[in-house]
Amino acid sequence: MKLFVSMALLGFTLVVATVARADNLPEFPGIESVPITPDMNYGGFFKSHQPVKLVFGVANPGAQLKESLINTAATVRYLKSKGYRYEIQIVLYGRAVLTADQWKQEYSSYSAQFQALHEQGVQFRVCHNSMYSLHVKADDIYPYMKIVPAGILQLTKKQMQGFAYISNR
Repeated sequence: MKLFVSMALLGFTLVVATVARADNLPEFPGIESVPITPDMNYGGFFKSHQPVKLVFGVANPGAQLKESLINTAATVRYLKSKGYRYEIQIVLYGRAVLTADQWKQEYSSYSAQFQALHEQGVQFRVCHNSMYSLHVKADDIYPYMKIVPAGILQLTKKQMQGFAYISNR
């Protein structure tokens, strides 16, 4: 098993390979991997409804973000175990945009989880309106995250495109 580490310290980023298990399913730093057994399934529903499309709206950089990352990781592991395609996007708005700033030490514990999810195809969008209000600079956002004009409108857009909205509030 390899360990994934990503830290933004003193102006540099250290990244070490993604974690992989013997079952070839991804692991995510700081998130427990629940075993996936073949008998637990949804009766082929997601096989017939691919890609599975989810959008997580996250405004709180604490419990809501943590729960969203746990749920995203568990979803990715399950869908990958079945060979199902997915499109997952996490939209950070409100105070959650502070976690997208790679230089904010207060939220650096999320860095490895963000990176590991990104490596599994999860997309991140960051609200420009919230960034402006909280004085977060575009150049400080993790390079794989994209800035959108408004987080709420991004959530609306994804729902109109058929994505299921998850808020974890």
